[in-house]
Amino acid sequence: MQSLPAIVAGGETEERARKLLQDYIRLARTTAMPEALDFEHHPELAATASPYLGRDEEIHDLMLAIVTPLLSRFKVTGLENFERVIPSLTTCGVTLVANHLSLFDAAVVYALLHREPHLKQYAEKIFFIAGRLVFTSDYSRVAGRMFHSMLVASPRDMAENEPIKRELARLNIRSFKEGKERQRQGHLLVLYPEGTRSRDGKMGQFHAALYNYLDGTVVLPIAITGADKILHSHSFTFDLTDGSMTLGEPIFVGPANAAPQGIMHLDADTLPKETRKQEAMETIGRAVSAMLPEEMRGAYAGTP
Repeated sequence: MQSLPAIVAGGETEERARKLLQDYIRLARTTAMPEALDFEHHPELAATASPYLGRDEEIHDLMLAIVTPLLSRFKVTGLENFERVIPSLTTCGVTLVANHLSLFDAAVVYALLHREPHLKQYAEKIFFIAGRLVFTSDYSRVAGRMFHSMLVASPRDMAENEPIKRELARLNIRSFKEGKERQRQGHLLVLYPEGTRSRDGKMGQFHAALYNYLDGTVVLPIAITGADKILHSHSFTFDLTDGSMTLGEPIFVGPANAAPQGIMHLDADTLPKETRKQEAMETIGRAVSAMLPEEMRGAYAGTP
């Protein structure tokens, strides 16, 4: 119950906050790992099961009730840029790209959009690329079930599970294909291209391996501050703090003649073939970092 003071300070009653945390602990003890992830005992699932994991409605409602007061001191700017990408949801698709500070980042993006009445319907269509290992821990498994997720195997996952490495690679291929299809159907993909959480609050380099997720979509750069102060990397105790989410200028990743009207474009085909994916990701990384305080820009500090 160490998180109780933060939730109360965020505007919830003590009685209600205590009940929310008790329910969270109960679900952490009783929520089973999704059967679709049991490759150790059922390797055939890598070829047959969908990598898409829909949210658990009970957990969604519980976690939204917990995170809403924790985000009461967060400010959002640039909502007009989100409104600009709405028409692209039903054409080329939209990818939200953010810096990665904490396991709480997903809640920041989702809940802050969800609390805007005119954007709630779009927040409901968000899905995240989520590492399979997130669902192996009791507490992160519950938090992860708040969202729609497309499951992938991280490099660490593959390294630690050599006997099923082939199955995990097949999972990643299926995840990419199904993710792109969902985008074409109007769902919004959220990506953290650093690949892992920052341990010092500074941005890491964006990875070229994720370029294909962005290719042909409108990218909305997002800069987050404060999420690592709500949920620290070494604990699952929540704190109350100031923070922000800034939505930047949208960028279409593709040729100018395919870009939606009024959206700038980034055509990777005009870049050197050997480095074009990394250079394109660096451009997106700089767009995110430019919205952060200088001390948080990390790999992109000092870049235009």
